[in-house]
Amino acid sequence: EQIISWLPSGKAFKIHKPKEFANVIMPQYFNQTKYRSFQRQLYIYGFDRHREKSSEDCGAYYHELFIRGVSDLCLDMQRKK
Repeated sequence: EQIISWLPSGKAFKIHKPKEFANVIMPQYFNQTKYRSFQRQLYIYGFDRHREKSSEDCGAYYHELFIRGVSDLCLDMQRKK
């Protein structure tokens, strides 16, 4: 939770410590070794990032088919060309 966590709504996640995420989480779960490459993959799959600075959600990634507890929706996610 200190490195990455869901937002309370369950409709987005936020990476709080990118360096730790790249060093600890990514090697276990992803084939990426660089954080920027991971971000690029998120965008290729249609994730967006909250950009409103005044919002608590600023920097969180969201996708309409990526919702906490509803993993079946992920099956419909497609890579953008």
